[in-house]
Amino acid sequence: MTGLRTLHPLKGEPDFEWRGGNPTRVEALTDMVFAFALTLLVVSNAPPGSFGELRELLWGFPGFAAAFAILLLLWHSHYIFFRRYALQDGWTTTLNAALLFLILFFVYPLKYLATMLSEWLRSLFAGAPYPPMSVEEGRDALIILSGGYAAVFLMLFALYAHALRNGDRLELSRRERQLTRFAKWQHGVHVLVGLLVIACASVLPTRWAPFAGFGYFLIGPLVMLAGVLIAPSPKPGPRPSM
Repeated sequence: MTGLRTLHPLKGEPDFEWRGGNPTRVEALTDMVFAFALTLLVVSNAPPGSFGELRELLWGFPGFAAAFAILLLLWHSHYIFFRRYALQDGWTTTLNAALLFLILFFVYPLKYLATMLSEWLRSLFAGAPYPPMSVEEGRDALIILSGGYAAVFLMLFALYAHALRNGDRLELSRRERQLTRFAKWQHGVHVLVGLLVIACASVLPTRWAPFAGFGYFLIGPLVMLAGVLIAPSPKPGPRPSM
């Protein structure tokens, strides 16, 4: 099969042949769900009627940006999966439906904590920082958010594991299998960190429990480590002699 070999992130990958062509109905439904989730994140449903309202509205954008980035990461992982493998079997459809269901749940605690983040930043810049919620509320909200976070990434983990099991049918090359295995464990890191945050928030003393959220900073180093161990960059071949 001939695949795209351009470096453009939305048109192909140099080391992976894209088997997906035009978007399927499953992808169209997924895009609608993501669009709806992003709509729920919008800071306000009505445009500001005065400069004071505009200024109030702008304070909500830091939290909105953080939540938007998380949903965009999920959408991009889903997009790459269907472009790479173009799987349309029953198990893929079932996992995708579960993913959409969980995203629609996940967006509500995500919106809540994004709003609380904006409120805290606003009080910080005003020179009178105050917690926007009680410590108990912060702990419980973090546990709920982390549960949704881990569940959503578990569905992506399962999708990539399913693609790996179908490697022979998809005629995946050795490098493509490496990248698929890395993608699977990349999402597995998100699941493990989400569960770790839940465990820490549950067992730590109440006043320290919200600080379990700093466990999410482990994601970057762990993903980099997984990349080095599972899918190291291929060594460049010898340069042709002139």
